[in-house]
Amino acid sequence: MNRQERKLAQKQAQLSALREIGQALNSAWALEPMLDLISRKTTQIMGMDSCSIYLLQPDGDQLVLKATTGLAEDAIGHATLGLGEGLTGWSAREGVPVAVRDAAADPRFKLLPETKERGLRSLAAMPLKNQGRVIGSMNVQTARFHFFDVDEMELLSLIGDLAAGALEKAALYDNMRRQIEELSALAQVSQAVTSPPVSYT
Repeated sequence: MNRQERKLAQKQAQLSALREIGQALNSAWALEPMLDLISRKTTQIMGMDSCSIYLLQPDGDQLVLKATTGLAEDAIGHATLGLGEGLTGWSAREGVPVAVRDAAADPRFKLLPETKERGLRSLAAMPLKNQGRVIGSMNVQTARFHFFDVDEMELLSLIGDLAAGALEKAALYDNMRRQIEELSALAQVSQAVTSPPVSYT
């Protein structure tokens, strides 16, 4: 197989992977399963050792780890980065991707002890944007030193675009579900209060 044929085969594999992610995201609604799916599929499709997703909190100043493949699962919901902090936070603040062969040597790098991140050397981070607004950032990491080429960054960008739209949909769904639960609970309380007292004869 010559170089051009290899390139074509790689592109076809990437398109197939994106279709697979797109179909999976279209069938998922709840936020947490969707985040988990994105991190697992990205790790698998790109041949990485880790993929983590951080979402920007409502105050707009902090990113919280919401899903990971390859890092400590008990860090989910606890590990945080300030906007602009670490390579992932920097990518979110600047709204641009970043790729570093030796992440630990980069002055922007920040190690989060709670993630138990050990032996991961190279890192690429991609901001998650929806309608021009940054809603988070995702990163992929490798245990070996790795140079992220243009095709890999393009694939990560396409996954990020798919993910951002799906995450916005899931967040709206979760919010709507919470409101329905609250209204149902309120209706039950109201019914209990207004029900006539039971008389025993």
